Amino acid sequence: MESGGVSKSMSSLLNVIDTLRYDVDCFILSPKGIFMDSIPQEINMVSDKRTALFFSEFPKNILSLIKSGYVVDAIFRLIAGFLMLFNKGLGGWMLSRRIYKIKKEYDLAVDYNGQHQLYYLIDKVQAKKKVTFFHNDYEKWDYYYSMDKKYMPKADYIFTVSQQCIDSLKKYFPSENEKIGLFENISSVKTILKMSTELVEDALDKEVKTLITIGHLTERKGTSLAIKAARILKEKGLVFKWYFIGNDSQKEYYTRLAKEEGVLEQIVFMGLKFNPYPYIKQADILVHPSKFEGKSIALDEAKLLCKPIVVTNFSTVHDQFIDRVNASICEMKPQDIAAKIIELIDDEYLRNNYTQYLYVNMKDNSSEIDKLYDIINIDE
Repeated sequence: MESGGVSKSMSSLLNVIDTLRYDVDCFILSPKGIFMDSIPQEINMVSDKRTALFFSEFPKNILSLIKSGYVVDAIFRLIAGFLMLFNKGLGGWMLSRRIYKIKKEYDLAVDYNGQHQLYYLIDKVQAKKKVTFFHNDYEKWDYYYSMDKKYMPKADYIFTVSQQCIDSLKKYFPSENEKIGLFENISSVKTILKMSTELVEDALDKEVKTLITIGHLTERKGTSLAIKAARILKEKGLVFKWYFIGNDSQKEYYTRLAKEEGVLEQIVFMGLKFNPYPYIKQADILVHPSKFEGKSIALDEAKLLCKPIVVTNFSTVHDQFIDRVNASICEMKPQDIAAKIIELIDDEYLRNNYTQYLYVNMKDNSSEIDKLYDIINIDE
């Protein structure tokens, strides 16, 4: 639960489950991170020290496992780590063998992240119904296919987050077409709007134009594209600050890049924020320069805050946006990202159109949870 869209999505789901109606256990393999505190107290947390050590940071965890007496687990983790280099499916299967087995039978068991958790769900968990989630475009993330093709058919239902992701899964698993369905990332309008009003000490600089990007500092999320676009904005005379909220484990690298591009004063790496909404609300424009997404929960939440958005043309972008209707969609090039930002800053009419469209079409999708209830009740 450290950071990222899947962790945030799971937190949102756990917060809408009716715990008066259902007894809910939640087993998080590595129970740490900023979203742990967001899990409702009514949810029963299942934990296991050995499993937590096993799934802590590799390869640092090898010594910790040995020191704690889990020598077999250390050997398994080393073997799995080696296999992951050549066959992620087999490596993931090896990881699933060492997860703590819960001695309990459930009406419904849900694997929320796929891969080794799917293999664990199928082989180790006792439940009347089993559901797996896949949060990405499988065509762009088929690294585990060698094992997924054996395990996906064993799940009762397969959920994913957008129509593009559904089509991709059906292409890889045509025999499972009837099982594959849509389950959107849950975003509560009431919760997000309330959290966006919280006061923050490190407010954005309103003396200049402010841009904000939510996501890990990584190539996959387009951080380099953003920094190079920032150089173009500076060259064109724009006075601005560009704020980045998300895991900044690669901050040193991107700080160097910002210095090389001459935009160190314009770039602000803020790190992880449990509540990013006040910052999104304050910003003039949200920029999402990602190279790849399943369906971004950060973008869904920005839409609820009616924020003008510039977003790159990744494979699933049209599941969330219509170009020049509710966002400016650009190519994955610094020049085009910069051009769309400048256009949006200069064109008040276009900005207002986006904002108005997002406001009129604001949607709370907390009712997605009913899809899990329906599976539980299908045999009753």
